[in-house]
Amino acid sequence: MSQLIKLSNLQGNKKNNIDKLLTLNQHKIRLGLSRVKKVIQKLQIKRKPNTKYLTINGTSAKNSILQIFKSILIEHKQRYAATFSPHLLSIVERYEHNQKFIKLNVLKKILIRVSKYKNLTQFEKLIVSFGIYIKKLNLDWCLVEFGLFGRLDAARALINKPNIHIISPISWDHLNWTKTKKRNLKTLREIVYEKTSFIRSNVYIAKQNPETLKYIKSQLKKNKSNQKYYGRDFKIIKKKKKYYYKDRSHFFEVKSNLWGCYMYENIAVAIRVALDNKIPIKTISKGLLNINIQGRLQVLNKGKLSKKFGRNSKIILDGAHNDQQSKRLVNVMNELKQRNKYAVVSMINSKDPKSFLRPFKNKFNMIYFLDNPEQENFIPKENLKKIAENLGIKSQVIKTIDEIRKMNNSLFLFTGSLYWIGYVLKKN
Repeated sequence: MSQLIKLSNLQGNKKNNIDKLLTLNQHKIRLGLSRVKKVIQKLQIKRKPNTKYLTINGTSAKNSILQIFKSILIEHKQRYAATFSPHLLSIVERYEHNQKFIKLNVLKKILIRVSKYKNLTQFEKLIVSFGIYIKKLNLDWCLVEFGLFGRLDAARALINKPNIHIISPISWDHLNWTKTKKRNLKTLREIVYEKTSFIRSNVYIAKQNPETLKYIKSQLKKNKSNQKYYGRDFKIIKKKKKYYYKDRSHFFEVKSNLWGCYMYENIAVAIRVALDNKIPIKTISKGLLNINIQGRLQVLNKGKLSKKFGRNSKIILDGAHNDQQSKRLVNVMNELKQRNKYAVVSMINSKDPKSFLRPFKNKFNMIYFLDNPEQENFIPKENLKKIAENLGIKSQVIKTIDEIRKMNNSLFLFTGSLYWIGYVLKKN
């Protein structure tokens, strides 16, 4: 946490320089691999020998699964580099090497090289820059989180044939990029196609809903590599409030500093990948005790907000932004003892607020809606309130977090967007 606090104090002029480099010669977002492939070839960014490449895409839990697996690698004394998307407090969080973020001046130098190439999007520049960043690093593992969809994602241009690919839970998301732009099975099939049809690597499939799983299996018929499915090849079993990992060869209790059943389902994927790469169970178990996932069921115990909200109150931050995540989030909130529960929500306009908010009905005393002052593409709080009213959800529009009344022994959940969580962390 201390590292992230330091990041929030970065000088504004440096940040502005980075922003200018990202927007220089910028191309509007248009899916495709040709632009970024040409730049990768010109810069002679090549696959690193003796390095295992792991990529991940899906709708939910991408970052969580990577962070869990990363924690196991750290315990196993493995050298790694990882790129994540998006960041919470500072853009340097997108590149991590052996528990350290890239230095801002190093990132700036790399972006100066990359930004001279025209017609790259910001994400494409960041992916190319990551390729440059890891060029001279000695790595055992390279971990890459995809951005939008997968088939035409810039991450695929950088790493076309990873050793391992993970498919995290898939649901409706980025509907503005789909053909029908509606939440129906045709769109879901399209999303699954974009996220899975290109995969030819050894693939691990996280827990999915039945309809999605059917589409995934159909798309992976052409993949002749090993396929490991949650539920069939590995799973988590819960007995008397304890969690156990199970596959055909292993059965052992899983203990972690994370909480929530769905987090243990994410843990199961990381465990299976680790076991298949001959990481000992003892090492895996130790790694699971020290996982650090900012903005995912993160409890705030220190800072300005923890002092503001009242004695014995619990403040939880979670960047959930779709119905799959909000359903799971509500289940976790139901397990907590606080009688009074409040949600503080801000969302960006590429998400579907109606489906996200529906599971919140009758689960919170009040939903507070705010605009994120650091984002231009947020959904206006008044619009969110109208949607909540139509769903029969009690809600209130406020200008700032400071307007929330102090409540002792209450739960305050901040959610709706990772960008929103980043803003809250800065305010804290």
